[in-house]
Amino acid sequence: MAAASPRSSKSRLERIHQKFRKAVEDGNFYEASQMSRNLSSRYKNQKKYEDAENLLFESAITLLQHEQNESAFELGKKLIHLYVEINKEINDKSIEKITKIIEASKNLSQSGTDFIQEALGWTTTDYKYGHPKIQESAATKYWQLKDYSEARKHIVYTNDGSKCASFLIEYHVVCGFPGEVDLFVTQAVLQILCLQNTLTATTIFFSYTLNHPGIKRKNRPYKQPLLNFIAFLLLIVEKGNVEQYSILCEQYQPSIQRDPTYLQYLDKIGQLFFGLPPPKKNESGIQGMLGGLMESLFQTGGSGEIEEDLMETAEDVD
Repeated sequence: MAAASPRSSKSRLERIHQKFRKAVEDGNFYEASQMSRNLSSRYKNQKKYEDAENLLFESAITLLQHEQNESAFELGKKLIHLYVEINKEINDKSIEKITKIIEASKNLSQSGTDFIQEALGWTTTDYKYGHPKIQESAATKYWQLKDYSEARKHIVYTNDGSKCASFLIEYHVVCGFPGEVDLFVTQAVLQILCLQNTLTATTIFFSYTLNHPGIKRKNRPYKQPLLNFIAFLLLIVEKGNVEQYSILCEQYQPSIQRDPTYLQYLDKIGQLFFGLPPPKKNESGIQGMLGGLMESLFQTGGSGEIEEDLMETAEDVD
């Protein structure tokens, strides 16, 4: 028996889509969803993976356009399961399908969150924290929905520093107190440095401090000591050494202690960029982070332009 031609296969798939769309137009959403689930499974069993992929994607989009989020995201998850099962290549086309599903949704219920997590999980084979485009699409959607907490969980894993800075500014203006203007950007920069994404961290910091209505400053010294700390930290991560890093942390110890999580991030940064060992279990705080290295440094003293500059700024501003 001769195999079906590509043209006949395409026309058959189009007839199926027409039946699906008719069910949707008639308001028979459950029937439409079940039709797509059953037919996609049949295609998969017949190893017609592209047909199964297109059917699931287009059905999910159509259901989202009719605000049938639960059914749509269930089909979206079946699409991810298909990708996993057939070991689908993580390429621009497959990522675009996922981001279009996220973008087409008018709200993200638990099923939408589950879909995003499964999509990110699929891409961790190639991207440690999931594909940046999926992270960005999720962050943008949550941002549009004014779910700032969820948006922040994703936006730190993107590579768009300017967009992240704009988000953090709005997040602080809407949800924060005036005295927290430095906290919102500090935590984000420290987290992103722990991901070793120094370029994005730098872009976020200077875009935030330049454009935030409560700061509007291009460079140090800032009124907020914590911002001066981050400005020096970015400089030392790029051009400095462990001695300068140690002196910086000691000089700004009161500011660092405003949030106990900062020490955890700085410990990781010290390990990643300066080869510092993890803190001993029986030590805590700054001394625990830097161990015996701090004492030896202050016995011998530091040198260099960065040390002198940060001392002057600390005295003038702090």
